[in-house]
Amino acid sequence: MPLDSAGKKTVDFLIDTQSELQKVSWPTKYELVGSTAVVLISVVVIGLFVLGIDWVVSMIMEYIDVL
Repeated sequence: MPLDSAGKKTVDFLIDTQSELQKVSWPTKYELVGSTAVVLISVVVIGLFVLGIDWVVSMIMEYIDVL
């Protein structure tokens, strides 16, 4: 069954996509685990920082009877 114009474009797109994915320099498992650890630690540190700022602002607001 011959492909119409849209079908041919789709097939060409998929072939080009596969070709580009083969050119990608994928990280090793070690690099991936390291990057994931950095992201998780960063999220926890920033979360604790925001929690601390929120707590300080809440204490100030309670002290001046706003809350």
